[in-house]
Amino acid sequence: MMNVPFVLAGVVALLAAVIHGGVGEAVVVSKLRTEALAPSRFGGPKMTMLMIRVTWHIATIAFAVIGTALAVCAPADPGGACAGVGRVAAISFTGFAGLAMGLGLAAGGRRFPSLLRRHPGPVALALVAALAWWGSLA
Repeated sequence: MMNVPFVLAGVVALLAAVIHGGVGEAVVVSKLRTEALAPSRFGGPKMTMLMIRVTWHIATIAFAVIGTALAVCAPADPGGACAGVGRVAAISFTGFAGLAMGLGLAAGGRRFPSLLRRHPGPVALALVAALAWWGSLA
């Protein structure tokens, strides 16, 4: 039996990975001016840029790996390893969404709802979390 919530969560997570990796690199990361970045104890501004880029794409890879795992588990037996995959995905995306929404709320205050319309990433993360929870508990 097909686990439809896993299919949907996997598709949204993979779409998020493509957008975060491709569009995010082009629109956000590549627009950062290295000379405007502060040095860190690990090196100068170039090292800061490298750390930002690596961190950005670690998130992209996490979205892609977890989304792929959900998609692979969608047609499988709902018990066993795939139930665990669903719970790991649900916990991960709950954390991702909580972090994004919490920091967005702290930075945006009352403007936070309008920020979500401009950048729907936190909503997508919450959607994947909800679908993964649903699929793992079904």
